[in-house]
Amino acid sequence: MIIIFYVSLFLYTLTMSIIANVVDFDLWARVVVGKTFFQTGKLLNFDFQSFGPTRQWFDHEWGSSLVFFQIVDKFGDFGLIIFKAIIIFITLVILTKIILLRRKHFQTKNANNSKNTQNAQGGEISNAKKQNPFISAPFNIIFFILLTQAVLEVVFATVRCNLFTFLFFAIWLYALEKSRLEGQYKILWTIPITMIIWANMHGGCFVGLGLVFLYAAGEFLNKKKFMPYLLVLALSLGAMFINPYGIKYVYFLFHAITLKRSAITEWQPIFHKIHMFKFLKYKFWAGAVAIISGVFLVKKYCTIKNTLNSTLNPTTQGETPANGFQNLKALYNSLDKTKALILIVMFLMSLKTLRLIPFFAFSAAVFLYDDIYKIFNKKLPNAINNLKEIFVFLLILISFCYTLKTVPIQTTLKGYPYVETEFLRLNNLKGNLLADFHYGSYLAYRLYPDIYIFMDGRYEETYEPGLLERLKTIHIGENWKEELNRQHIDFIIAEKMYPLYERLLDDKDWKLYAHSKRFALFLNKDIKLKSYKNPPLDFDYYNKNKWETKIDWSVAR
Repeated sequence: MIIIFYVSLFLYTLTMSIIANVVDFDLWARVVVGKTFFQTGKLLNFDFQSFGPTRQWFDHEWGSSLVFFQIVDKFGDFGLIIFKAIIIFITLVILTKIILLRRKHFQTKNANNSKNTQNAQGGEISNAKKQNPFISAPFNIIFFILLTQAVLEVVFATVRCNLFTFLFFAIWLYALEKSRLEGQYKILWTIPITMIIWANMHGGCFVGLGLVFLYAAGEFLNKKKFMPYLLVLALSLGAMFINPYGIKYVYFLFHAITLKRSAITEWQPIFHKIHMFKFLKYKFWAGAVAIISGVFLVKKYCTIKNTLNSTLNPTTQGETPANGFQNLKALYNSLDKTKALILIVMFLMSLKTLRLIPFFAFSAAVFLYDDIYKIFNKKLPNAINNLKEIFVFLLILISFCYTLKTVPIQTTLKGYPYVETEFLRLNNLKGNLLADFHYGSYLAYRLYPDIYIFMDGRYEETYEPGLLERLKTIHIGENWKEELNRQHIDFIIAEKMYPLYERLLDDKDWKLYAHSKRFALFLNKDIKLKSYKNPPLDFDYYNKNKWETKIDWSVAR
C-alpha cells in the first residue's frame, strides 16, 4: 500500500503543478541572469534594463537563475512544470521519511517499555513490523491532499526560487530530527555543506538557520545535548560567506530580512484586511490543527492530573491531591520542548507573513501526523484503510488523466499585459515605460533594448530606497501627476483597477492606444503615431512566443 500512496502523491502533485501554471513575475529576470552567465561567464551586478535610479546588486538567487535558464532553454514550459512537480514531490517524500523516522523511534521506545504487555498478548515479538505496526501502515493520502491544498496558493502557485528553500528546509528537518532521536550527530555535517548551495539559491536560507536555533533551544530545555546544534549553526553562518560576492552578500541578506515590505502582498500578515477572505483553505487547516493540538494537550493534562492524584492517598493524614501548578509542571516536563517550540514559532510566523505559511504546514505535518492518524484511524481495520487508499488513488488517477486531456503542460501568460506589450514591439517604439513593478521583469525581458522599465520585482535588491513608494504614489496617490512629471516617461501600462487608469483617460497629456480586459497602454502626447499596427487577439500566439527576447550576449552589438 505504501507504493500506492507514493504513486498517488506524485500524480496529485503533478496534477496540481499542471493546473497552477502561471509564470512567476520575477522568473523573467531570473532567466536573464542565467542567460548572461552562460553567455558571458559573468554575474550581473546592476539592472541594465531600468531607467530608474539603481544601485549595486547582490543577487541572492543567482544559483536558481542558472537552473531556471537551463530548464527554459533546453525544455521550455514542459521542463518548468515537471521541475516544479518533482521538487515539491521530493519535499513531501522527505517529510514522510521524517514521519517514519519518528514513528519508528517512538514505537520502539514504547515496545521496550511494555515488554510484559507484549508477552501477555502472545509472547515476545521479534519481527520489527509486529513490534511497530505503524511502520508498515500506509500513509493517509487524504491528509497530504489537505496539506497541499492548504499551501496551494503559496507553494504550487508558480515556479519560484523558494522551491529550493522548501526542499532544503525538509532536508535539514530530516537531519536535525534523526540526529536528536537516534543520536547520530554526524549527519549534522550535511547542514553547513548544503548551506553553501542553499544560500546561493535563495535568501530563505535564514529559515534554516532559525530551525537549527530552535533545535538548540528545544534540546536545551529538554536537558539533552544542544551544543552540536549551536556548532552547526555557527558553521552554517560561516558557509554563507562562500558566494561570488563575499562579505557584502551576507550583509545584504541580513539587511533584506529586516525590510518591512508592507506594500508587498506576500509579505503581509494572513489576517491583513485585504486577505480576510483569502487563503481560507490554510486558515481552516491551521485552525483545525490548532484545535486538535489543544484537545490533545487538554487530554494529556487530564491524564497527568488523574495519574498524580492516584499516587496520593487523600485519606492519609498530611497528603492532599496535586494542585494545578503541580499538574502544569508535570505537563511541561512531559512535553517535547523542541517539537513545541518549532510548532509554536512556525505557527506565529505564518500569521505574521504569508511567505512563511509552508514552514508551519510542513512542521505540523511532521510532528502531528501520527497524533492525527491515531485519532481518525485507530478504530478502522486495515482492510478498510487499504480500500480507502485504493479508492482515492483511482480518483487521483482519473483527475490526472482528465487534466492531461484538458490542460496543456505549459506555463501561461494569464494575468500579464501581453497585448499592450505586443503593441510596443510591433510598432518598434523606443523609450521609457512605467508599469506596476510586478510586470517589470516580463516587460524588460520582452522589450529590451528598445524600451527601458521603471522597476521590477527586485525592488529591494537593485533600486534606490523609496522608488517603490514613488511608483505607489503614481498609481494611487493624490499627488500622482507631480510625481509622474518628475520622471521621463514615454509609455504607461496602467491596470484598470487602479485610479491611475481613470486619471490618464481624462488627462490631455496622455492618449490611450491599446487595451485589454485588465490593462491599458497610454502614450505621451509628444509621441505622434501617424499609423500603427494593432496586436493580434489570439492568446495562443502570445503564449507560444513568450520566451522570445532580444537579450542575447552572444551577438555582438
